[in-house]
Amino acid sequence: MLNPIGLSMHELGRIMTSPPAAANQGIYLAHDLNSNHYFVLDRLNNSDLSQQPFEFETFDDAYAFSKLRERGNMDKEKKQEKKVSPTEIERFAVSRKAQQLLKDGTKTIDAMEKLVDRVSPVVDYGRVNSLLLTQASPEQGFMTKQAWIRHDKNEDLKGVDFDQLKGVKVFVPNAKQPGQPVTFDVGKMYSADEIAAKYPNVKMPVQALVSQRSLMHQSSEPERLGAVVDALRELRVPKPDWVWGRNQIHAVQTHMARHMAFAGAGLTNQSFHFSASERKAMANLQPDELQTMFVKSVSLASKINRTASRKLYQMKTQQKMQQPVKTKAKER
Repeated sequence: MLNPIGLSMHELGRIMTSPPAAANQGIYLAHDLNSNHYFVLDRLNNSDLSQQPFEFETFDDAYAFSKLRERGNMDKEKKQEKKVSPTEIERFAVSRKAQQLLKDGTKTIDAMEKLVDRVSPVVDYGRVNSLLLTQASPEQGFMTKQAWIRHDKNEDLKGVDFDQLKGVKVFVPNAKQPGQPVTFDVGKMYSADEIAAKYPNVKMPVQALVSQRSLMHQSSEPERLGAVVDALRELRVPKPDWVWGRNQIHAVQTHMARHMAFAGAGLTNQSFHFSASERKAMANLQPDELQTMFVKSVSLASKINRTASRKLYQMKTQQKMQQPVKTKAKER
């Protein structure tokens, strides 16, 4: 199985040095942003840890080769005849764009500081999509065309032509089939800000739809704060000071994650800054190490916000159940 398209070289290196367990048996394709070359690692037909990946100058050649290895057929003519579908090329392009945004945003400590602020408002969209949505920063309130239409019960957006909007390419889930895992394809999300800029007459309805879509947006600040604090406790996320003495890098990651979680829940609008001691701890880290730090932080922040949303839902449900049932007085 080709698994998955769009790995970074750092991720491929981790697979190459990991034990040949069943989870690592597959064909891996990665893109080196520095050389703009593509690499294929065959762990399906060869579990030898000393095996080096095959290098290609174009994506088409690398993909065709990997599919041939997957079938166990190295026939040269079939390799040349193999065509990559437009959907697969688009998936790779969007994945590569997310990798480039991550690379550009973690080149330096200053750059990563700014990336934290750009990702914070959209952190609940997940690690990859939050990076992709930073292309539209500082726009907020993103949904797919289908989601906007589904939530628009009053048909306020009937005159909105989504094809005339730019949107942002992201990964969106396909309709789930019973007993099958969720799969993703490339789709577009459109922000409330972009819609309102193009169609000023629907500014109020789109802002209302964003609030209706998110329980976090509907809730009061004390409710949101309580939900985030409960999520931090459930996930056992420490305060940075608690772990600084044991693991300074982990403390910095926790600082970033907590800031993104609080900002994503609308609990702070302050810019993110590393302390002098944090900068000193990261001073000798390589760019790929900064990337790993950021990925871990944004993944944790996204998990915190998902857990907080679940806490809010549970609280709201319990409140409804505790409300007295109103009954009509019997007629005499």
